[in-house]
Amino acid sequence: MRARPHRLAVAALSVAALAACSRPTGELPAGTAGGAPVVLISIDTLRSDRLPAYGYRNVETPAIDGLRRDAVLFERAYSHMPLTLPSHASIFTGLLPPEHGVRDNIGYRVEGDLPYLPRLLKQAGYATGGAVSAFVLRADTGMASGFDFYDAEVQSLTWTGQLTAQRAGAETLELARGWLASLADERFFLFFHIYEPHTPRRPPKRFAERFADPYDGEVAAADEIVGDLLAELRRRGLYDKALIVLLSDHGEGLEDHGEDEHGVLLYRESLQVPLIVKLPGGRGGGSTRGDVAGLADITPTVLHLLGLDVPDGLAGRALFAEQPAEPPPVYAETLYPRLHFGWSELTSLIDYPHHLIRGPDPELYDLEADPAERDNLIRRQQRLAAAMSQRLAGYDRPFESPAEADPEVARQLAALGYIGAVAAAADDEGPLADPKERVHVLQELRGAFSHMSRGEYRQ
Repeated sequence: MRARPHRLAVAALSVAALAACSRPTGELPAGTAGGAPVVLISIDTLRSDRLPAYGYRNVETPAIDGLRRDAVLFERAYSHMPLTLPSHASIFTGLLPPEHGVRDNIGYRVEGDLPYLPRLLKQAGYATGGAVSAFVLRADTGMASGFDFYDAEVQSLTWTGQLTAQRAGAETLELARGWLASLADERFFLFFHIYEPHTPRRPPKRFAERFADPYDGEVAAADEIVGDLLAELRRRGLYDKALIVLLSDHGEGLEDHGEDEHGVLLYRESLQVPLIVKLPGGRGGGSTRGDVAGLADITPTVLHLLGLDVPDGLAGRALFAEQPAEPPPVYAETLYPRLHFGWSELTSLIDYPHHLIRGPDPELYDLEADPAERDNLIRRQQRLAAAMSQRLAGYDRPFESPAEADPEVARQLAALGYIGAVAAAADDEGPLADPKERVHVLQELRGAFSHMSRGEYRQ
């Protein structure tokens, strides 16, 4: 027997409603999250491809998986620089490194005349708090601007008797809990930064025993800390109401191209990061966005969702606003090899699926067909490479030499693995070495630093 017309109509509407629920969340009107508490979770040095939410299977991250089920996942999000301070400057200003001027972890600061998310939210009536886990984001870098509360006091003694410039995420969480308990209302912005899985990779024993790779163990430890924060938000009745952004500032080399850590090279493993956005009420939960995003998109996205004015001239775009027909490519750079070792700087452009890396020996990769970036297409795709190179040149801007580093600052950054004195001025001329040909030197230097820290001077 044929269904009656009105039953067909109801069935069609039901199917349409289910499809609408399962579709990726696209354009949302300004103010969709108006007045919501905002929590930005930054997990330092976390590669997206080392999370189960992005398809990895060798670690378990139940907290991040649970957040992902309530959130929109961006599967192609990228950093603009594989260094902590410049990357967070882009996150909070909506600008690229050549625009905000923070080109390294040392010798630069976030200036007070820049658009800055914590300051903008404070002006809009939000209480603002930050709890961070690494010296590199200390207050005198300008990162504390606009925060009512900002704790980056991370110095502590290691078993060797040396100072370390980071603290465990669990300690940072206690600071965040204390600040949340002090709030009078729910209009707040919390910046929560943890340093797991940055080197040294020494996961707690229970994770070291479960996971053979120390990086995986540190990721699991980071997930546990995130889970404790989310549980605190639930306990306070804030989780469902909140706009929560979980991301990383950059990835990690893990020897994919000869670099174990980050800062020197610009391959995908150092640039691609997780980006998970939970809207109030879990709107769009479980959906995935395939369009390309950059970390400079975070500030305009948060402002748009809260219904606040987005400053003019930002490089970033609001990811839930109306999108351009052709989204802009993602620019990235690293001056770390030039400033610290006298090697060439690198710049890159991701116009998905293509990734152009400009240096002494340029490279072009197809990220869709070759995500490991092993097949350099530069000679087979010369026309495409020339067009992308011309577009990349539009981002060029002279950089100022860093301010002279305080010896104590340099020492503490070295304790975090950022070795090498500031060696090259901005006006250096002449051919410079290709970083990918010299990156092996870093392993020798780190070995020397390790011996020195243990007093093994002969070695």
